[in-house]
Amino acid sequence: MITQQILHQDINLIDINSKENLSDEDRSKLIEDFQVTNEILDYADDTDERARLEYDDSNNVFLVVFNAQNEQNTIDEPSEVTMPISFAVKDNNIFLFTNSQTYYVKDYILQADKDLNNISKDRIWSLIFNVFDQISNDYNDKINEINHRRNKIQDHIKRHKSNNKQIFELSDLQDLITYISTSINGNFNVVKQIEIISSGKIRSISLSKNSHEHLHDSIIEIEQMREQASLASDTIDRVANTYNNILNNQTNTTMKILTIYTIVLSIPTIVSGFYGMNMPLPVSDKKWSWVFSIALTIFMIGLILWDLHRRDRS
Repeated sequence: MITQQILHQDINLIDINSKENLSDEDRSKLIEDFQVTNEILDYADDTDERARLEYDDSNNVFLVVFNAQNEQNTIDEPSEVTMPISFAVKDNNIFLFTNSQTYYVKDYILQADKDLNNISKDRIWSLIFNVFDQISNDYNDKINEINHRRNKIQDHIKRHKSNNKQIFELSDLQDLITYISTSINGNFNVVKQIEIISSGKIRSISLSKNSHEHLHDSIIEIEQMREQASLASDTIDRVANTYNNILNNQTNTTMKILTIYTIVLSIPTIVSGFYGMNMPLPVSDKKWSWVFSIALTIFMIGLILWDLHRRDRS
């Protein structure tokens, strides 16, 4: 569905919201009415498209693909935690391509249009940079949520015995932070490309001093998100390694106990086996021979336990 809305300075916001893929009717309208090429629409309509910056020189259209968070309440796969949104900039038109999971980005543009009071020739890019900032804040909230979940797992490991639930939770966190880190890195590459193009000799993107500063601040913000995501990923990996070490120690302790029980329980079998033989043995003809066999068994068990304890201390 395509809707149009006039923003300040007569900027035309064309909102293209699709449940899944761009319909043939919407595609035809964009091509015929706004001269947007099929190639640009293919990039914008691809839900698996990586973050990128493209420029169609013949039609003077910029395409910005940026990774935003999936706002759906239930996410089946960790790979769906982020989804691409697309901006196409042509003349005084800004095209926003979203779906049902990323439709909230339109509100970011409308809010930015209210907050920006200055009149400038690069207002469209200022609106886009504000959206970048809002999306980066969303990533910050998501990373904080992941850190909170990781802290809960650490507290549980300290207070209780480990179980399979923590293994699956740690695995989910590792997958989540991997996809989030990848998305943030892609976004960082996009803003760096915009900075390079706007600062180069061929100034296809002409930015004012204020917009350059805003773009620089956005780069710093996304760079901080990269560092936070990297730190969160490293911490989750260390917790997972610690968890594996705990499981290994528990397994070793269990095997040690079972080994001790096996050795100790084999002694009565050996002693009783000797005195159960049909052949003369020392003191076997005495009335107190059974007491002697019990005492011998206890002595041998005590000797084995003492030796195991001595070895464990050394």
